[in-house]
Amino acid sequence: MTKKDKEILFSNPLFASLGQSECEGLIKSGRAKICVFEKGKAIMTASSFTRCLIVILKGSASVSKIGADGRRTVINILRCGDIFGMATLFFEQDFPSEIIAEEPCRLAIFPKELVEEAFAASPEFAKAYVTLLSQKIHFLNSRLSTFTEGETSERFLRWLSAVSGGKTEFCLPCSISRAAETIGVGRASLYRAIGVLSEEKVLKHEGKNIVILKPERLLK
Repeated sequence: MTKKDKEILFSNPLFASLGQSECEGLIKSGRAKICVFEKGKAIMTASSFTRCLIVILKGSASVSKIGADGRRTVINILRCGDIFGMATLFFEQDFPSEIIAEEPCRLAIFPKELVEEAFAASPEFAKAYVTLLSQKIHFLNSRLSTFTEGETSERFLRWLSAVSGGKTEFCLPCSISRAAETIGVGRASLYRAIGVLSEEKVLKHEGKNIVILKPERLLK
């Protein structure tokens, strides 16, 4: 693990709670791994996953749900420093999502047994884990409103907030047609809403490229 890898790992609230020396101990245990995934490769799927915590050290990845019709709905974008795998670490069930590398990814992978040792060694780590898991539950609840509440423009802006990764200039992870399906509106309705948002100078839109001109609107 490089110096840059460690800086990113220690910046994550969960591992920051453990302390740098304890993190170094996990790294030097030989059980934590570094893995690299090319753009478009599946990191985790329902049929291929291990119970572990994963921190993104470089790149980005999409979190998707696969519907009964086989369609892939992007619900979140994970970026450098983000962590995933918490939902199934201690729950014996199939992995509920599909994680795909949107850019070349470098990942730090901590198996379940190593995480359990961190719990035993540090109450602060356990508390930070519960806090982060609670935040993720709140995030998922807020995502439900993206699909069920508000006018088309409001749904689209909430969805943009989820997939933007905090950026004001970014590329959509899917087509406008798929975005319309994701938030539960018609394609024509979404195009009209985007036109209105462009006229109001909330955003600029060209193909999949989005520029947010009024970031405060994404927070509503």
